[in-house]
Amino acid sequence: MSDEISKKNLQSKIFSFIKKKLKILITSFIFLTILLFIYIFNINLQKKNEIKLSENYTQATIQFKQKKLGESKLLLESIIDKSHKFYSPLALYFIIENNLETDTLKIINFFDKILNISAIEKENLNLIKIKKAIFLFNKGEEESIIRTLNPVINSDSVWRNIAIKLTSDYFLSKGQKKKANEYIQLLNIKSNE
Repeated sequence: MSDEISKKNLQSKIFSFIKKKLKILITSFIFLTILLFIYIFNINLQKKNEIKLSENYTQATIQFKQKKLGESKLLLESIIDKSHKFYSPLALYFIIENNLETDTLKIINFFDKILNISAIEKENLNLIKIKKAIFLFNKGEEESIIRTLNPVINSDSVWRNIAIKLTSDYFLSKGQKKKANEYIQLLNIKSNE
């Protein structure tokens, strides 16, 4: 009999607790459901945006092949403006490789936009910095080259040695052997450690 009474008391307490907390439980459930729907919607939106960027990139390359250079360039620039970690750099490289833009400052600004994309991994950003420096080599932008490559040179990046070598080669091409040797010594110091 006492077991039965204690079971009824326990059931009564549980039922009373649920009644008291029912509003909170329902509100929490609704809130979590809404968060789940927002999360799923966001993932679907990102996938749609990626598909659209992919289609735009493909369309830009088709237009380029059809000699519609202006339309191709506009599409590629819009892809860069979307700040996507994969398609934005790809669009910039296509513009550079196919000489779709002749304005050096505009290309440098494109590089800077891409270097500000937070979704790009650090080592990929370092590679983009090296590509920017290579682009600047042809323009003779010594100060910009050094400013671009120094963060890579002063890091433990896998691209460090290449950045040092490129800087050294740049100074050698300008006949500045002393500066070139300073960078070569950086290579030697790191390899002796």
